[in-house]
Amino acid sequence: MYTPKYPGPNEELLEAQARVCTGPHQTRPLGKKADDTPQPDAVLETILKSLEGELTEKEAVSEAQMGAFFAAMTLRKYFPEATQWSPAEKAAFQKYQPILGPRLSEEIQFLMNPELGYVPTNPTEAIVVKALEKILRAKHLSYAETRQVCEAILTDDVKPALKAAALIGQRMNRETYEEVRGYLDAYFGPEQVCPIDVGTLTHFGQPYDGATRYFRPTLFVAAVRAALGEPSLLHSVDLMPPKNGVTEEAILQALGAKTDLSLEQTASLITNKSVGFGYISQREYSPGAYGVRELRVHIKKRPPWAATEKAQQFFTARKANYMVLGYYHIGYEKPLLQLAQERGFQAAVAIKGEEGTSHYALRLGKPSTPDRMAVNYSQGFRCVDGQREDFAMDIEPKKYGFEYALNPRPEIVSADAFADAGVAALSGEKGHIYDRILLNTAMVDYLLGICPDPHIAIKHVQLVMDDGSALEHLKAYVVASQEF
Repeated sequence: MYTPKYPGPNEELLEAQARVCTGPHQTRPLGKKADDTPQPDAVLETILKSLEGELTEKEAVSEAQMGAFFAAMTLRKYFPEATQWSPAEKAAFQKYQPILGPRLSEEIQFLMNPELGYVPTNPTEAIVVKALEKILRAKHLSYAETRQVCEAILTDDVKPALKAAALIGQRMNRETYEEVRGYLDAYFGPEQVCPIDVGTLTHFGQPYDGATRYFRPTLFVAAVRAALGEPSLLHSVDLMPPKNGVTEEAILQALGAKTDLSLEQTASLITNKSVGFGYISQREYSPGAYGVRELRVHIKKRPPWAATEKAQQFFTARKANYMVLGYYHIGYEKPLLQLAQERGFQAAVAIKGEEGTSHYALRLGKPSTPDRMAVNYSQGFRCVDGQREDFAMDIEPKKYGFEYALNPRPEIVSADAFADAGVAALSGEKGHIYDRILLNTAMVDYLLGICPDPHIAIKHVQLVMDDGSALEHLKAYVVASQEF
């Protein structure tokens, strides 16, 4: 399992962060009721005890936690009245400010009171501090400023408290489109995208934190599409805290594949007709991003790049490029699709799937309404004769012959169990794993415009699942990856 390298985080402060480190209308002030937990005075007392060395290393409040918490408290002064400071918060800070102040580091004091200013210790830190002077006043950054800040955060030259404050502050401010672009390009810029020798290529973007409830079919969908002559590229990590769910990389490792391949090696697998798909780890394409995974634990809320990293592009094909994106929080789908269009993708689809993925459930619950998007809601665009054509719909599995009273879950959630289940399905074993791979592959190719009829797409997928050719592509990937 993933082991944090810094002290903490403190669970009581994490609970407080869950309440206050969020948006202008979602924040829940501390101490509004006498029986609320945690109370603001108790939170500040915990911070004081940690600063005085009275807590164990495991219980200690980390610098990143304090950065996120105090930045959130400062930013909330610009929030609507209902989510600004409660009387209990005001009283607690008035009581503890004289005691805490002398014990806090200069950067934390700056986050609590930006008017004090802060002298950066190096040029990289200066970039973040300059940005925080805007962020802490509820102002937005330009594309260039955001990209610079994110690139600075990915280094070891910025104090954890400042990193956490910048990330949680932008999350609370609700990123603009220019900020979304900045975060995406800081990881892997558009100038780094390379052409490869395939006619078409589909990038699949899933949340990097993995699955803890439902089967993760993307890897097996890629093998099926390879057998159909449609190359795919997947990207993720081995393990992403704090969720630590099962990822594509973990499943590949369970199958015996190497997962530390370079971009060049990944490209060679995609262009290899016996393989036809590839996987690239964040460790390889952005070591800095991989190195700050722990911040996701200490800031409690997902950082802005947790949404944007799914839209990463690494290669371009000769004729057509496609993108499939999963999302959970409503509102992110529009900028992600806009990014895909601006990057020149011929078609893209954003799916509100299981656990924030693009994976379709085998049973549609209540259909989507103008105010609520159901799981299986899909929207996207196709470029036809140079014009963008938009679409939006719920995918109803019953329409395509998938009859389930409940959406089934796997008995065991682990990389080994998913690897075994996926291989069995590609060996022709019928059941809900087989149906998930079948439905997801067919619907993706239909929505992207690769196959004009969903029923025909289903028949094509069934054929390569049942005759073993999809499994052969998966096996070929494992063998070929081991040869590097």
